[in-house]
Amino acid sequence: MVIVLDGVERRQQPKFFEQLFRLRYELFVKRRGWALPSLNGREVDQYDVNDAVYFLDIDDGDSIQSSVRINPSESGSLIADYFPHLIENAGPVRSPHIYEATRLICLPPDKSRQSIRAAKARLLGAMVEWGLRKKLAFIQTVIETPALSSFVEMTPLTIPLGLSHPYGGGRKTPGGGECMAIRWPVTEQVLEDIRLYGRLSDVGPNWFEIAGADRQPALQTMH
Repeated sequence: MVIVLDGVERRQQPKFFEQLFRLRYELFVKRRGWALPSLNGREVDQYDVNDAVYFLDIDDGDSIQSSVRINPSESGSLIADYFPHLIENAGPVRSPHIYEATRLICLPPDKSRQSIRAAKARLLGAMVEWGLRKKLAFIQTVIETPALSSFVEMTPLTIPLGLSHPYGGGRKTPGGGECMAIRWPVTEQVLEDIRLYGRLSDVGPNWFEIAGADRQPALQTMH
């Protein structure tokens, strides 16, 4: 089940946010060696704000298997703040109709190729459907350049926003790596492409549960 939490709900949903921030620390700081702000084993940055939106794919025990965070680009854009050189052939980076995705995690227990594809499709399909409901135009992100082919495989409507550029990396990428910016149009076609990529033919039109403070009783009983 993919649930959606707003950043303003950090106090109402501490078990999910605490788990998420510790998972991000383990993956991005300890394993990948990224120099990110962290405290007491939790990775929290300047984009973990009230208007951030978190998509969490959780199992029956409420453990997070996959997650991604999106921010309204007008108030929180990693691209605009740190990677403006990645944009060469797009309009404004900041817009009320564009959200920006960061901190993608996909760690399904089953590491088979199809399980990983299905996990990505559940999570990112929920993100795109949420964007459709909000009438967004695009969701944009920075990716490592070798990952471009997997995003194009998910949907051929993936839009590169410029050339690949080097970035500073962690212990396993001395001197950094290569990254680029991309966008997905928020359309029904992209949603259908993602469904086909993950072979999620049995997924209905509602891919996620909005688990806000007013939905707490439902959240407690849906597993």
